[in-house]
Amino acid sequence: MPLSLTRKTLHDRRRSLAGWSLGLAGLVAVMCAYWPTIRDSSELRSFFQDLPEGLRAIVGDADYGTAAGYLDAELFSFMVPLLLLVVAIGMGARAIAGEEERGTVDLLLSLPVTRRRVVLEKVAGGLLVLSLLGAVLFVSLLVGAAAVDMDVPAGRLAGISLASVLVVLPFGALALAVGCATGRRGGAAGFAATAAVAAFLLETLGSIVPSLDGWRVLSPWNWYASDEVLRSGLALGDVALLVGVAAALAAVAIVAVERRDLGV
Repeated sequence: MPLSLTRKTLHDRRRSLAGWSLGLAGLVAVMCAYWPTIRDSSELRSFFQDLPEGLRAIVGDADYGTAAGYLDAELFSFMVPLLLLVVAIGMGARAIAGEEERGTVDLLLSLPVTRRRVVLEKVAGGLLVLSLLGAVLFVSLLVGAAAVDMDVPAGRLAGISLASVLVVLPFGALALAVGCATGRRGGAAGFAATAAVAAFLLETLGSIVPSLDGWRVLSPWNWYASDEVLRSGLALGDVALLVGVAAALAAVAIVAVERRDLGV
């Protein structure tokens, strides 16, 4: 049956998808509700602008005097990508390695499908879950921004919602590739999480450590550039990099799963 594994992935994740959706919507609602207080308080804006350079590197060089700067600092520089990263890495690590650890991979491969198709349908299911979360994020931003008169165009909100999904794809694909190569879900998730943290540190520290600045272009967080997306929209080159790296890692996963004795 076409895309049966994709539909099963969505069915298996329906409860967690609902939970993550409520969590994202609630987070956006809370942050939007605080915006009028920040906007109308010069003291609070001065406090955030006077944060130490190290902390400002983490939240980004955001302008709390604008709605776009506030959203970038409070949601998109760290919190929203972190939540989506947990989902992406978890799904990537579970896709094949989880089946092996549960002892269900033999049953899965007994179906009249190739190993490549199994991986591709698992990837499609993961992409659909992340896309649905991105849609929830966008709708929540639209509603929240309209409710508190945030002057951020809908197109920019759509762009940052898409960018938040795209930036986690390479790390989810890395978890998938490691899981397919090793059959160990925990190891795959840990390796991908470590890579995400290292890339984030490279991007944040590179903005304040001159010797690291030239290496920032290697970090997916640099391609994400949430502040730029909110100010001027998505850059197609950055989108291509994020999608291209994720696709390359997915291809590695397919090669690994086709060459290894699964479940052994």
